[in-house]
Amino acid sequence: MTNDDLSFETALNSTEQATRQIREDILSGRLAPGERLKTAELAKRLGLSTMPLREALRKLEGEGLVEIEPHRGATVRQLDRAYITDLFDLNTELRIFALRRCITTMTLERLRALEALATEYAEKLAAGEDLAALDANRRFSALLVEYGGNREALRVFQRGWDTIFAFRRSYGYGPGRRSVMAEEMQLLIQALWRQDMTAAEAILRMQNAAMMEDLVQRIAPEG
Repeated sequence: MTNDDLSFETALNSTEQATRQIREDILSGRLAPGERLKTAELAKRLGLSTMPLREALRKLEGEGLVEIEPHRGATVRQLDRAYITDLFDLNTELRIFALRRCITTMTLERLRALEALATEYAEKLAAGEDLAALDANRRFSALLVEYGGNREALRVFQRGWDTIFAFRRSYGYGPGRRSVMAEEMQLLIQALWRQDMTAAEAILRMQNAAMMEDLVQRIAPEG
């Protein structure tokens, strides 16, 4: 391997390291929506040069987590109604796509796995373990998409869910929304037991509309 090859590999690894760390900071809430991402400060904190950091911010812009504007630099993506709608619509369409592929071949073992996660969600919610409940909800939805058998759909779903999860940790939920989610999960399982795709799709779209509006109201409540 030549010195040029080593330099390229080092730069690539540095970019990946920076991308991963900044992504984790955004998704964990350590970097809040609207926060400026100053290259010099990030370089000092992460112990990297500015070049891989600039490339990392461009990659994160492509993921929808960062906005880069001329003369303003990079900021953590702010939420607005259009962005929330896009995120939730994609999330829902991926779940519906997966259900259409697997509903007629759903097995007893798979249904019981979903039931176990729905029960875990309700129990964690009742115990006041909000983050654990949110994680159970994520695993429930990801399992549905996984059952669809399309790995690329699962990858896109998980990335979008990570973004939603990060914003939920920052803004929370409106009163009663999480307990209604427990009911929606049970209704969806009942539809899957009946192999009723019409009902399953209606439940997911109803949930999508409610979740979108709930998050919009948490970010910018009306007058």
